Amino acid sequence: MIQTRALASIGVALAIAALLPVATLRAQNSASTAAAAHRETLQLYCIGCHSGPTPFAGLNLEALNTANLEENGAVWEKMLRKLRDRQMPPAGMPRPDAATYEALVKYIETERDRLAEVKPNPGRTTLHRLNRTEYANAIRDLLALEIDVAELLPADDIGYGFDNIGDVLSVSPLLLERYLVAAGKISRAAVGDTTLRGAYQTYPLHHGLVQVDRISEPMPVGWHGGTGIRHRFPVDGEYDISVGLQRG
Repeated sequence: MIQTRALASIGVALAIAALLPVATLRAQNSASTAAAAHRETLQLYCIGCHSGPTPFAGLNLEALNTANLEENGAVWEKMLRKLRDRQMPPAGMPRPDAATYEALVKYIETERDRLAEVKPNPGRTTLHRLNRTEYANAIRDLLALEIDVAELLPADDIGYGFDNIGDVLSVSPLLLERYLVAAGKISRAAVGDTTLRGAYQTYPLHHGLVQVDRISEPMPVGWHGGTGIRHRFPVDGEYDISVGLQRG
């Protein structure tokens, strides 16, 4: 019985192994047939004008290979936009029917999306300086210091609605000087200065503050009243903390 089951399992495995190449070959043949059909569509409606030494609108489609959409990616993307909006072929020229339009658009979209997943290309990272927010985050992670960058550095230039584009984040002599001044203040705060004289810092609370419930996120769950204050102690030492009640 065991021998029979083993032979049956081997037979099933061999049958699957024999069917896999057939399925792969069929998929390849189907893809090749689709690519050839779409190439014929381009040849019939597009390449006549977009070929030769002086192609229409400077767009030459003669070298496009419908079986390999990885090459000439920018051209495929441009053509896809034109086909979606039915701008190509132009009005007055022979045009394919709606089904042919949809089939060609879907083929290009599917293949380009597949290539984007298999071979992602996010582009080349441009070397650029940190913006104010990135600079503050770097100081926090490296030195455990929370700094107010708005007081130390000017606002960053904005391009296309973003303030972290490398081409926009230039470094002027004045900005470099501000960064050096900021670095001096931050380094002194990180190292500490034991020659600092004593100072007082008061944190007043609004008299209308409700003290019957948890008033802020830093407070523990279930806490009633009180307040949460973030204070930077410049050096190790002994500090006097006094609390004055509003009533009682």
